[in-house]
Amino acid sequence: MQNDELVALVQAARDAYTPLIERHEAFGELVTRFQDMAYGYAYSILGNAQAAQDVAQEAFLVAYQNLGQLQEPAAFSAWLRRIVASQCNRLLRGHRTLADDLEQAADPADQPDPATLVERGELREQVMAAVAALPEHERTATILYYINGYSQREVATFLEVSVDAVKKRLERARRRLLQDMLVLVGEQLMEGRPSQDDRFVQEIKLSLAMEAAARDAQLAQLEPLLVDGLDVNTRTSGGQTMLHWAAQHGHTEALELLLRYGADPHVRDDAGKTALQIAREQGHTEAVEVLQRAEAKNQPPPA
Repeated sequence: MQNDELVALVQAARDAYTPLIERHEAFGELVTRFQDMAYGYAYSILGNAQAAQDVAQEAFLVAYQNLGQLQEPAAFSAWLRRIVASQCNRLLRGHRTLADDLEQAADPADQPDPATLVERGELREQVMAAVAALPEHERTATILYYINGYSQREVATFLEVSVDAVKKRLERARRRLLQDMLVLVGEQLMEGRPSQDDRFVQEIKLSLAMEAAARDAQLAQLEPLLVDGLDVNTRTSGGQTMLHWAAQHGHTEALELLLRYGADPHVRDDAGKTALQIAREQGHTEAVEVLQRAEAKNQPPPA
């Protein structure tokens, strides 16, 4: 991405006079461009794919909320890196084993067959052992360089170091890794990158839409996002949809709008709650009535 284009996107994403949908679209372009880099950097610190993706999403949301603090729009990628690092440090201070947490949260229905698990496990074990053995600077440069074909200059800008420094780090990493292992590292990193589909970007847009809906004055901006193709049933990292969010805040107009666009009232979040249950817990009587009618109208198929 050229500097002029980057500056224009950052300015459009934070300009208060730009319509909200256009600000979200501009920021979505930034997410599309830097999602793999943010994920790769988090992965180099955490060593866990799912945790890295969650941290990268949170970092983008923090970045959007604080775009006004970025003095030089051209420095967006380096600024984003510092936010990712901060989110990683916050997570690591939790004194919990990420792998254990993720295993407990995994849905058995989503797991592949045992043979595939063994094959993947052995492959990941080799890759992780090779990557984890690299010194930190070499590990980070290697992951960022191989995850999505980023140029050495792009990696250098993100890390705020010279191109020569990145080149030397990559050369040292290549000497440490066997050629076959280097190919394996690239394949595994590309397999886990967020840019394989648009889900990562969609979840960011969902979170931004939910934030916009928090302000009644901005509720009218939600419909254009849905018309533009935002999946009304996309889930956040906590398994919530926009319907859950609207129920939490008692926004009956938002609930009715979302239901018109196909929101499923039977979806449960990671805590096992439907939007109706959340509305009841919060004491939002009107929201409860709207969701009761929706559940009665849209009975799930028999098991």
